[in-house]
Amino acid sequence: MVDDTEAMITSILILLSPVFFALPVSFAWRWWVGIEPEHEHYREKVRRVLDAGMPLARYRGELDAEARKVHLSSDRQSRIESDLLNRLRIQHFLLFPSLILWPFVGIFAAIITIPMMPLLRLLEWILIDKKVLATVAKIIQRYTRWEIIGIPKLHDGKKQLGKALESIHRMPTTVFLGLFAYLIVSYFPTSSFYVLLLSAGVYIILVSAISVIRAATESSLTFADPTNRRIIPMDSYVDEKLGPWVGVGLLFLLSRQLMYGSKIRTGELLLDPVPFSISVLVVLYTATIIGITVEVIFFRNRGESVKKDFQRQMIDVFNPDLYLFNRDLGILRLVPITTLNDWVESDEDFEKAFKKS
Repeated sequence: MVDDTEAMITSILILLSPVFFALPVSFAWRWWVGIEPEHEHYREKVRRVLDAGMPLARYRGELDAEARKVHLSSDRQSRIESDLLNRLRIQHFLLFPSLILWPFVGIFAAIITIPMMPLLRLLEWILIDKKVLATVAKIIQRYTRWEIIGIPKLHDGKKQLGKALESIHRMPTTVFLGLFAYLIVSYFPTSSFYVLLLSAGVYIILVSAISVIRAATESSLTFADPTNRRIIPMDSYVDEKLGPWVGVGLLFLLSRQLMYGSKIRTGELLLDPVPFSISVLVVLYTATIIGITVEVIFFRNRGESVKKDFQRQMIDVFNPDLYLFNRDLGILRLVPITTLNDWVESDEDFEKAFKKS
């Protein structure tokens, strides 16, 4: 009984170790972004632009001039802007140890990533070339009676931060889906090896599909819900729907596996709670490395093409207008600028767009 209690406490501490690591990392991140008075000064200038609902590209020259006044480097600008636009939270910092442990889990990530590349191309062909994703968008629009419009993303024109960090911001839902799949598959009456193999297969499909969807929707396309007074960017729609369910599901499955693991797990390697807890962390960090690798490679090589193809399909069906959603002296306005077609044809150039507005 004592051994069982010790094993349970040890396994819980192992599972909580990413949280213990995430707290100091979050403080280190805040320091790395910038905490000096000049950093806060520039942060406030950027926040004013964002609070007005204006994309940074509209005031890029003024922001750069402000940065020169307080002697900020371009790198520091990118950190501050990225922190305001894509704020990292505790779920992101849970994944940061993967950047340290990648030499250890990298071999597993490579084994899984290599067969994922042809699957990515296959899913791109199905979802984009065969217009399956566009059909799904039409079904959602018809069912919900939402409007599809364009609103330029506020991060248009921001200084670029490292691709790996941008990918980490998008990763939590995808990574936790992989962990979710592993916890469900671990119920299967099969060996530990086949549990890991099947989990890898499920995760390959999940991360490939979500990467293609994110690349396609990483644009100005937005759902407008007048009935419930909501504006939902397409690229956040999937996370908004999946996030809460994945979070609650993970807590339930982890607690159940710890309490009744020896009765419901069949693989000898994962029967004991301590090895099982270690396997959970290995899966978590391996999934993170895989997700980052796929997103960086896929977004760099195919992201822009996929985005433009999907935008063109939406334009052909809905011919949406482009709006600015801004705030001036407490008044919120949707300001029509041009059509989304003209916006895309102008290579999303604000000077051309505002000349037409």
